[in-house]
Amino acid sequence: MEGNMGTSYKLSSDANEMDRLATQHRMWCLLIGGLYPRQLQTSIEDLLLDESSSILDVGCGSGIWATEMAMRFPRSAVIGFDLTEQHYTGNLPNFKFIQGDLAHGLPQSFKGRFSVAHCRCVAQHVSDPQALVKEIAGCLKPGGILILSDGDWVAFDANKDLLVPFRWDPNVDEVTQANNEQGRSWYAGWLEMFERLTRSPKYQPVDTLVRESGQFSGIQYSRYFSPINWPGNDIEHGEEIGRIMNRNMREFFENGVTPMLNSGLSQKMIDIWRTKFEEAMDLHLYNVWHVTSARKNGHSAKL
Repeated sequence: MEGNMGTSYKLSSDANEMDRLATQHRMWCLLIGGLYPRQLQTSIEDLLLDESSSILDVGCGSGIWATEMAMRFPRSAVIGFDLTEQHYTGNLPNFKFIQGDLAHGLPQSFKGRFSVAHCRCVAQHVSDPQALVKEIAGCLKPGGILILSDGDWVAFDANKDLLVPFRWDPNVDEVTQANNEQGRSWYAGWLEMFERLTRSPKYQPVDTLVRESGQFSGIQYSRYFSPINWPGNDIEHGEEIGRIMNRNMREFFENGVTPMLNSGLSQKMIDIWRTKFEEAMDLHLYNVWHVTSARKNGHSAKL
């Protein structure tokens, strides 16, 4: 591989975080129309009709996407790859977990093997995201489909205008900062803090990563807004997404406390931020999510 892909994911891989990611998976399915974007339905189902078809989930986490794909496509072999093994339910004969560290690349046995590859909320947390995309491309058969998805560390108001984040200043006492927020968003500020902690400086938007790999054609990109604790404006399944995001982001805050303390925030600042963060859950905000799909070069079919 062309670069070391050591990860900078700061949240725990314990049961609480896996539960949060499983809940977030439901949100993803509501946003994009299922386990994969609805516009890919025919292309993916055509690929996976073949009994020799196989599916790879890179950074599978709780394994929920991979195991649900295994249930939907029982003739396909499904591999989940992650640093930490979890307890996977269902005892599915066509699902297998392989433990490994992306810092060392994907196994050589994966090369040219898979019909579909999925990688969600992983790329920005490796040190060389472009190298990761090239690694995944090498694991796909010609004509295989890549689905590369990620979240973002920005937030929007009810009009979908970008929020200005509150920025913590270690040289100013906590109460003074809390009293001088000047309309800046503590919610957006918490996200920005995590961006600084976890996002690779080499990260680019998912569609750019796929395009610049030079290994794909038929690239499609979509952006999705998820309301937080409200249905949003003209958002399909907005009410359920809003409920999920309310729970998901509250849990995200709590699961992120230890990394923030380790980064230098005081407990007093955390307590103030928690109050401000919880208040923001009632302000009709949005998060944003990005999905890119493409076909590995070497096949003439369109997505």
